[in-house]
Amino acid sequence: MRLRELIAGLPLGPPPDADPEITGICHDSRRVRPGDLYAALPGARFDGLDFVPQALERGAVAVLAAVERPAGVELPWLRCDQPRAVLGPLAARLYGHPDRRLVMAGVTGTNGKSTVVALVAALLEAAGLPAGRIGTLGYVFRDRRYLDELDEVRTTPEAPDLFALLAAMADDGARAVVMEVSSHGLDQGRVEGAGFDVAAFTNLSHDHLDYHGDLESYFAAKSRLFDQRKAGGKAVVNAGDPYGRRLASSLADTVTYSATEDAADVVAAEAALDLRGIRARVLTPRGPLALHSPLLGRYNLENLLAAVAVGEALELPHEAVAAGLAQRGTVRGRMEPVDAGQDFPILIDFAHTPAALEAALTTLRELVAGRRILLVFGCGGDRDRDKRRPMGELAGRLADRVFATSDNPRGEDPQAILAAVEEGLKASGARGYRIVADRRQAIRQAVALARSESRRWALLVAGKGHEEEQIVGRRRLPFSDRQEIAVAVAGGEVDGG
Repeated sequence: MRLRELIAGLPLGPPPDADPEITGICHDSRRVRPGDLYAALPGARFDGLDFVPQALERGAVAVLAAVERPAGVELPWLRCDQPRAVLGPLAARLYGHPDRRLVMAGVTGTNGKSTVVALVAALLEAAGLPAGRIGTLGYVFRDRRYLDELDEVRTTPEAPDLFALLAAMADDGARAVVMEVSSHGLDQGRVEGAGFDVAAFTNLSHDHLDYHGDLESYFAAKSRLFDQRKAGGKAVVNAGDPYGRRLASSLADTVTYSATEDAADVVAAEAALDLRGIRARVLTPRGPLALHSPLLGRYNLENLLAAVAVGEALELPHEAVAAGLAQRGTVRGRMEPVDAGQDFPILIDFAHTPAALEAALTTLRELVAGRRILLVFGCGGDRDRDKRRPMGELAGRLADRVFATSDNPRGEDPQAILAAVEEGLKASGARGYRIVADRRQAIRQAVALARSESRRWALLVAGKGHEEEQIVGRRRLPFSDRQEIAVAVAGGEVDGG
């Protein structure tokens, strides 16, 4: 597409003199290809303007930026005070508005997004709508993974990557895409230009306040997703969440769900939960539905109800909804059992917020009644510091023995992070805790303790879930909780146990 056609009608000033062919849009100078429009975006650590020379060397034929063209640059320069505001519409136009070719479902909320995305994709598949998935667990359609070359998988990709992904998935045979839509992604305009057939809200609690400042700003960012519904698009909202009730009261065409509020559109009339999974009788506006799932715990019942509500919003056959949810196995790193040959329960979970940690521990307590709970967990560095003490306090109150450890310390001193966590542990009155900065050793010590009285303990390793690395400074070191558990069960050496 020619540049002038691409920018027609957008607030980018007078048309440039040159009109090159634009074959792609890229915001990362390292990934620019010949024919790309380079978007020089400001970032948390770097400014894209500093990398314009590298982008030009790699073949960029035009630049989008918030400043005037500098002296000495001859190629077309598109100036916009808010480049992100036009980046989505530009990418949507260049890639042929792929969202219009797809059934689009967006899921936002603090916790549960990855699981709900996996569940909705499964029921869409069962309904004959092959579905791609975009989110924390990667960008996937069937057996293909997209953009594996990225240094870091963002929950919600930048707009050029998003629309390129949607186009590629549609070209590969997808008829639907289900995606996590993060508050950062919404605030930064990464989904601008995309339309959603259904937008879903799971819940809202303490997270990312280092970015948003307060819960009201966080909620406002999440709420923006619902302004991007297609004509006739539906909202799905958790009526059991206080912020969900606020949101639902302001929206039309809404399907509500809840594990606690009987007045919601989708509710569980009966439910049985154990280590084999969830069996429930669900009431919906179109009649009752028998539900079976291998997922574990009460909060996963809520995630299942969210998926059923999306099915209601899209008017999918109940048979497909039930079949899809039954066939969907456990979600990687989400309350996932680990069988390494041990004779006591071990689960891993991505819980990295106070609400998620509380839900995971409460769920495990319910599932392994009679056993004591061992917990290994940590808090990430260079992230919301205000949740460290509350998470320590929750851990001390809800687990019987805690091993506080490192979880992606990034640029912070691990001991400083753990000191904040320990404040919460002390405030809880917990005495049976250990501070073990080395996550590998924390897992080994916890497994050794559980193995010494295997009929007494159940172990939860929280924080990483699906992740396969430990981020220390700027280094990304291979690390898998799942693999470390297997080594520990096999008799890995314990220091200081």
